[in-house]
Amino acid sequence: MPAASTAAVGGRDTLLHRYMPSLDGLRGIAILWVIIHHLPGQLGADASFIAKRGAVGVELFFAISGFLVTRSLYQCVARAANRRGMTLAVVRDFAVRRIARIWPPYFLVLIAAFAGLQFDPTFRSNSGQIREVLWAYPSFLANYVIPTHEPSLSLIVMWSLCFEEQFYVILLLMYVAIRQRLDRLWWLLAAAGLGSIVARLFAATFYPELFFKYVMQMQTHWRFDAIAWGCLVWVFHRPLAELWEKSRQPALLQGVLLAASVAVSLPYPEGAAARAWQYALMGPVFAALVSGLAFAPAAWLTRAMAWAPLAFVGVISYEIYLSHTVVYRVIERLHPRPWGSFEYPSLIAAAIFTGWVFHRVFGKPTQRWMRELLAGRTPKGKDSLLAPVAARS
Repeated sequence: MPAASTAAVGGRDTLLHRYMPSLDGLRGIAILWVIIHHLPGQLGADASFIAKRGAVGVELFFAISGFLVTRSLYQCVARAANRRGMTLAVVRDFAVRRIARIWPPYFLVLIAAFAGLQFDPTFRSNSGQIREVLWAYPSFLANYVIPTHEPSLSLIVMWSLCFEEQFYVILLLMYVAIRQRLDRLWWLLAAAGLGSIVARLFAATFYPELFFKYVMQMQTHWRFDAIAWGCLVWVFHRPLAELWEKSRQPALLQGVLLAASVAVSLPYPEGAAARAWQYALMGPVFAALVSGLAFAPAAWLTRAMAWAPLAFVGVISYEIYLSHTVVYRVIERLHPRPWGSFEYPSLIAAAIFTGWVFHRVFGKPTQRWMRELLAGRTPKGKDSLLAPVAARS
């Protein structure tokens, strides 16, 4: 069972601060999937098999994010243990971590996207419609207006950041509601996740007209379970880690989870009910895969996902995600298609390189600066800003 109180957090829990490069590797797979999905010419009827299922990459991100962000909450609890005003200290620490990591790159790309779109003919022809929903982006509510307004692709990708920000707020409210009793957190997560699944399946079956365009995919109340499953993996990390340690065939079990992950990703359902069921299966399967990578460090799949180049791409995946569509658009303007056989590899390489520069020059330094500004100190030791991303997310 999860820890019964804040006193049980930390201590001899070696998983609380352990860097897990395999999760960065899984992030690398997820971001490569997404940027392939958004390659020019890959969004229509002639899209490739992988490109048609590009949303799967975001689902992987959600599973990883749920696991790591809940661990981050537990880290905040461990740091604030036995302090006066502990709940407020945890809320502040958690909020500082999330704001410092997400806001500076997000708002920079948002400003750049709006500025760049002024020169885009498509934007100018739809500028009135887009201006109606400008408020939704800085307020992190864009996932609720994108389905009805369909802005440029450079802005559509912001939906998942809004989705996650809303989830973080809900997770904090849950922590406040349980009054430091972390053993109760799983009840709220499970209830909210199950409620989301039931509501989605019911609406998709009896009122499928509700799910036009991207409504089911993007709106948080229909998809709360997408991140909640990963959260539950961390909440129960101790018994799950023990199960993996006692397993006689962890490599075989990882193979089964990998096969299951591929199986739930293969279908490309058109109807609302079929999509609702697919999302209901993706969440727990991807969360189980995350648990296998996190708790079986010696197994073959964990070692494969920890491959340095793949983990490197995962470390800078946030900056790649934010900037890749802008990179594609700029390159298209400078060098119109077609390029031949080198077009897609060149675009992918450019997106990764830009993400790396973005991370090194802006994302990482501003994260450090924001945490110093908001928290009033520079984190030390295991919570250092120089630690790998997966260790502090």
